[in-house]
Amino acid sequence: MLAICSDLDDTPDLATYLTISRYLNTTEMTAIGTGLGLETGNTIYFHMAPGEFSYWNTDEAGRDALHALMRSGHIDCFHSYGDLAVRREQAGVCLEALAANDCHPTIWVDHAVAPTNFGPDIMFGRGDIAGDPAYHADLTLAAGVRYVWTGRVTSCLGQEVTYSPWTGLARRPDTRAALNTAKDIAKTLRGTLGDAKYSMHAGNRLTRCVTLRDGSRATEFIRCNPHPYGVSVGDHAAGIHEVLTREALSRLVTRQGYCILYTHLGKHVTPGKIFTDAAMAAFEALADEQGRGNLLVTTTTRLLDYHQMRQKIVISQNAPFLDVESHGQTLDGMTIYDVPEGTVLRIDGKPSLYLSNPPDHLGRTSISLPFRRLTYPL
Repeated sequence: MLAICSDLDDTPDLATYLTISRYLNTTEMTAIGTGLGLETGNTIYFHMAPGEFSYWNTDEAGRDALHALMRSGHIDCFHSYGDLAVRREQAGVCLEALAANDCHPTIWVDHAVAPTNFGPDIMFGRGDIAGDPAYHADLTLAAGVRYVWTGRVTSCLGQEVTYSPWTGLARRPDTRAALNTAKDIAKTLRGTLGDAKYSMHAGNRLTRCVTLRDGSRATEFIRCNPHPYGVSVGDHAAGIHEVLTREALSRLVTRQGYCILYTHLGKHVTPGKIFTDAAMAAFEALADEQGRGNLLVTTTTRLLDYHQMRQKIVISQNAPFLDVESHGQTLDGMTIYDVPEGTVLRIDGKPSLYLSNPPDHLGRTSISLPFRRLTYPL
């Protein structure tokens, strides 16, 4: 499962932002080319300098489009409140504007060195320090945010499976790739030895529970950039083809892991074209893997919801019933193996229809609930 978690840094304007979104999410003809029919989300920030595309730097029609994409789930991440947001009151105004339009992003992603960041050890924010002028964590989490990213990125392709540092080095067996591999191994060792900064690296984990500095609880997640030369290389429109290679996608499929891809698709865009031919070929390879049933591409929220569902639901069997206690989790795509024929599925005590799946690549049968695609609103 893969999510393209793209920060909107340096996106030149609303038209570029929306064109990228339509190209990835629909099968319509766009200014880039015929859309790929994937499912991707996006990030948004608010208080930025003139010339930086953001929520407040577009017009009313632009904000209406952003609202529609938030309601549909195609914008699911705050990317801080922006470089110029330094006061709690500014965050409050943003949240009020979103609430008035029934918009409730579920993810917080720190941005550069924005004052409203949460991260204390990489992104150096103050947004979760109670009493600080930029404090807003209580407001933002109350508005619906439950996942946070505070700067952690790994080179290991595929989380929640056995750690492997060799993806980049196998693709480019040179000194620069070897140094990046050594750096990733060092992070993993530090995490194994108890360094909290790298604890997710240690177990190649996708998420962990964290307590913010004001005492608030959230789920932190890690992002991945498997470029051979490091997590800050190729993380933009001009370099995406060096990240989403067919070899990398094949390795992710083989490893059967999660990947939340760290990138900036509006950064270093090609004038008049947005994506280079090489970038378009990379996205087409991604669409091909999904079309062949090897990989599910979805939004960051839906990937994290799926992972949380697998951790938190409780399943018990008392023939002919198979009972699932959801514990409030979204169950889209829930799949259960080795279910006897004639089983009655009950979710939180209520009978539920399900799909019976043919044998998978290992010959195992299963049942599942549908993973329904989001409806693109524009």
